[in-house]
Amino acid sequence: MNLEKNKPTKIFLIGQSGSGKTTLGKKLSAKLKFDFLDTDESITNEFASSISEIFKSKGELFFRNEEKKILDSLKNKVNIVVSTGGGLPEINDSFEMMQDNGLVIWIKSSPSEIEKRLLNSNRGHRPLLFNNELSLIENLETQLEKRYDVYSKADLIIVNDKIDEAETIEMILEELKNYE
Repeated sequence: MNLEKNKPTKIFLIGQSGSGKTTLGKKLSAKLKFDFLDTDESITNEFASSISEIFKSKGELFFRNEEKKILDSLKNKVNIVVSTGGGLPEINDSFEMMQDNGLVIWIKSSPSEIEKRLLNSNRGHRPLLFNNELSLIENLETQLEKRYDVYSKADLIIVNDKIDEAETIEMILEELKNYE
């Protein structure tokens, strides 16, 4: 963790699929008057395919490498909030790259809370949660267990179970005051 408490000019939102990173990122960037970038959306737009289609045709590693390229391209960018794919922090030195270049915030939601949010969601956007024999909750629990160690290294952890988006944004903004 960077011990200097400078005002962050780059904020990376990490967490599981369905934790609210994109929605919160858009709202947070508007409040801060920062740009917003969603790595998943950038890749799906670039390849004109869903995440599921990209995983199927090119593989998960290809997708993660594309995410990493986006991180590389942001090194000199300032005043931006970035919503990352749930698995990006696990890939090579991606987490360290984010932490070295900005503030990393884990949007932490329990698997049961995410399950409620995702039951009627776009399954093509979340191939790692819907494409195997496990139930959604089992996939979420397994995924969290696998990623917990890396997620827990975030500079800030914001738990957004049972609170709405506005309350979550206020919690983040309150924490950001410690960096001014």
